[in-house]
Amino acid sequence: MTSIRTIAKSLVVFVLGRETKPRTIVRGLASGCRICVSPAEHLGCLLGSSEPHLQRVIREYVAAGDTVYDIGANMGYVALSLARQVGPSGHVIAFEPVPQNLDLLRANIENNRILNIQVFDVAASDQRGEAVIRISENLSTSSLIWHKNDPSAVELKIRTVAIDQLVAAGDLQEPKFVKIDVEGAEGLAVLGMRRTIAVARPVLFIECSDSGREATWAALAELGYRCYEAITGKPVSLFEEYRHSDFLWLPEDRA
Repeated sequence: MTSIRTIAKSLVVFVLGRETKPRTIVRGLASGCRICVSPAEHLGCLLGSSEPHLQRVIREYVAAGDTVYDIGANMGYVALSLARQVGPSGHVIAFEPVPQNLDLLRANIENNRILNIQVFDVAASDQRGEAVIRISENLSTSSLIWHKNDPSAVELKIRTVAIDQLVAAGDLQEPKFVKIDVEGAEGLAVLGMRRTIAVARPVLFIECSDSGREATWAALAELGYRCYEAITGKPVSLFEEYRHSDFLWLPEDRA
């Protein structure tokens, strides 16, 4: 089966070409949107088959008019999907600190004439300030935590924010849903928005790594959240089961 899929992908890439340019997403939440990608690198985005469990969660827990956060927005595939789901009366807040990703994110928003996505060119962390992000060959794995021993990684100084401070200052509305995919720094992002989580009680979709598992588990358990495997829906009751994967965190009254 894997070899058949590989052959099929090769044929599609051959037909579409490898050039990075605006292309139409054919299926999924963002179907019909234009996104600037290379089919060789992001075919799943164009076919709408990328992260089907996340699309399923968005369909179930995000409603028209909601304010939602996309923390680690990358080039904007998820932000486009969220914008479609919340509709023109909703609001998507996208956080992305990597300049190359930011250029694609903003281009994808502009190419689709989307007005309900607000971009913050910062990293969500546990405090306001500056930090070093390390950018590897794969832009999507740029990280505040990883690649310290990778001599090929490019180091870039970026700005960081604590979401609690932005919400307290009135710069952000409280969210109904939050997606966090920040390559090992998810613990910092959660710690920087504990107060917001405690008050707003949003649904949280978190890609958790070994680097962030302890901080996110402790903080969200203390706030009265329950954890589930995002792909299978299976409850995760033991910390030992909370390993590198995608997880859905629900407030106890919604679990």
